[in-house]
Amino acid sequence: MPPRRTAIVTGGASGLGRALCRRLARDGWEIAICDIDETGAAETLQLVREAGGEGRVERLDVTDAAAWSSLRTRLETDWPQLDLLVNNAGVAVSGEVGQCALEDWHWIVNVNIWNAIHGCHTFVEWLKRNPRGGHLINTASLAAFGSFPGMAAYNLTKAAVVSLSETLHAELRPHGVGVTVLCPSFFPTALLDSARFATEHDRRVARSEFLQSRLTADAVADAAVAAMHARRLYVVLPAKGRWIWWLKRLSPPLLFWAVAREMNRRTARALLPK
Repeated sequence: MPPRRTAIVTGGASGLGRALCRRLARDGWEIAICDIDETGAAETLQLVREAGGEGRVERLDVTDAAAWSSLRTRLETDWPQLDLLVNNAGVAVSGEVGQCALEDWHWIVNVNIWNAIHGCHTFVEWLKRNPRGGHLINTASLAAFGSFPGMAAYNLTKAAVVSLSETLHAELRPHGVGVTVLCPSFFPTALLDSARFATEHDRRVARSEFLQSRLTADAVADAAVAAMHARRLYVVLPAKGRWIWWLKRLSPPLLFWAVAREMNRRTARALLPK
């Protein structure tokens, strides 16, 4: 009997990370559930086992290069190969440029960009050695293309993740390693619980966007796994998100005009008395 396929998922304690773990578990994967929230990761592990998979909890600070190196040492000791790396851990910061605190810029860059850099730097060589072909999934956001007002710090980090993924797509293809970058719009997760906001207005707008979304973490996880099997680079969700993506490619000025008008409308609606 062939060994289980193996995956590393960062940010696996909740939200999209948990949904990805559960989705992979239904196909019998063995998963290293990585997060600084060990309690949440343990809950994910239980869900993974109930879904038919297997796994382990690994406490990981994605901003710590030494912690990544130690994780690889442990996993290489126990696993015959690595089939999938999912760089999913992330945080959110909202606020206009000049209002957003510099410490918040440093925080989001350290988590969102360095999670992807550390993960890829540490594990791509192992993925290349997989004789049946490995895969890499990076979680970005529709914000990487939309450049939404009041979200410069978040937009910047997710655009960096898209660029890194596109580069790796070319670099890893000769080695049989596929790359997928996830670019969903907002959907309900625990992201807002740790998010930092420059103003209360920013908090209200963000919460309104999350509550109105019809997209779910499970839907994004399903799309991610489908893209992995199809060796597809981009996952852009939902349908309106794909419209934004294509408009950005065809006419950036028109997109930015439309985005500014829509954001102004949504901001006004979020500020209405409840």
